[in-house]
Amino acid sequence: MRTRIAGRWVIGYDGGHRIIPHGDVVYEDGRIVFAGRGYPGSADLTIDAQDCLISPGLINLHAVANVDLQVFRIDVESPGFPKARRWVEQPAATEVLSDREIEASARFSVACILRGGATTFGAITTMAPKRWEDPPAEPDAIARAAGELGGRAYVAHQYRAYVSYWDGSQSGWLADEARAFLGLERAKAFARRIDGAYEGRVRPYFFPYTCDASTPELLRASKAAADEFKTHLRTHFSQSWQEVETIIERYGTTPVRYLEGLGVLGGNVILTHALHIAGNGPYDDPRDDDLQLIAASGTSVCHCPVVYLRRGRTLNSFERYRRAGINLGLGTDTFPQDMLLEMRYAALASKFENGDPTAGTAAAVFDAATVGGALALGRDDLGRLAPGARADILVVNLSRLHIGPATDPIKALVYHASAADIETLIVDGRAVVERGRLQTADEEELVRAAQAPYDRYKAASPGGIAATVPNGRSSRPHCRFAR
Repeated sequence: MRTRIAGRWVIGYDGGHRIIPHGDVVYEDGRIVFAGRGYPGSADLTIDAQDCLISPGLINLHAVANVDLQVFRIDVESPGFPKARRWVEQPAATEVLSDREIEASARFSVACILRGGATTFGAITTMAPKRWEDPPAEPDAIARAAGELGGRAYVAHQYRAYVSYWDGSQSGWLADEARAFLGLERAKAFARRIDGAYEGRVRPYFFPYTCDASTPELLRASKAAADEFKTHLRTHFSQSWQEVETIIERYGTTPVRYLEGLGVLGGNVILTHALHIAGNGPYDDPRDDDLQLIAASGTSVCHCPVVYLRRGRTLNSFERYRRAGINLGLGTDTFPQDMLLEMRYAALASKFENGDPTAGTAAAVFDAATVGGALALGRDDLGRLAPGARADILVVNLSRLHIGPATDPIKALVYHASAADIETLIVDGRAVVERGRLQTADEEELVRAAQAPYDRYKAASPGGIAATVPNGRSSRPHCRFAR
């Protein structure tokens, strides 16, 4: 069936996004056949969206695919990740979520991702501080949730060669590379099982958990696996001073140069967070070129502004990385999974860090949330409204009072709108959100099921939610790099 959406504005694409007043988007069999003004053909169904902006579906590169326990640690002194019930000196900790709760939380989170404007997302599983790998049932639960609720997802098993510990007085590392390689083999088996599932909407990727929790051999093998499966490798990268210092102490160089030396940079690599890069902060390093190394390799950076702003930190800055030529995407990494909110804070934080009102423009962060995310995933059929692209479409009502007169629809979307203004979300030609409601599941039931582990965690951890725990901050104000 050929469907036409007639909007107040259409964001078309012809090598770059362009605003088309009173435009049409037409799609059939999961593909866009027209995006412009004055559609000359016929359609089986016409949707009137004259108060709305028609946008490409957003790409959430790093989305929480379970109930997000880190929200318990907002407005506290040490905003860590309480994904185990207590910090103990043993590497195994009591689990927070049962398999049944994992299933419910995956469905809840995928629903939130879709309601937050993302048609495509990269899922991150639960990784407790003391776990060697994520819960065995969780990636399959996420793949099912994405498939059944109508999303386009990249899903992975996580694995690691080191776990950190805290015994009440000091921290350290426990190492088990053999176990990490078993985790990689499990990730490969999962990738074979789910690749192309749900009409091709679910694909795998490879996820060694963090750079400092991986060995050189594990990172090389993970990159080889990503190449073999024609997908991407991602890792949490340079997200704390402690991580940077660990890499320097082990290998005598910066995290960026460490990965470059391993051959683990490239067009199918996503560095998540990448907050602490040489030449971009208080580094004692005269070379000052790590941003250029990332850009030259074609490696992408996934920026997740909200989760770090809540901890008093941010990327310094989105604009600096963009001007260095780095491809940037955006992710939520916490609740709410509202990509409009992430775009807003990416823009505002960049303006603040640069001291420049022209930095981090609405157009730049919108590019990151669309074509930037698509490039990071190696997709030229996502993040754009153009003939031949997948029919992944976002319709946002910009006529509401709190948005005000909209002279530039992209600025109105980024600075004034929110997920509550999303009218319709279409994935692969199927409307999964209509009239602001999820069509593929009962929203109220999803919320009720997701509330249970929150309540149980709170009851099981009296006084522990706001307790001070190690947060990865370094007491040293500067890092000295090997010459």
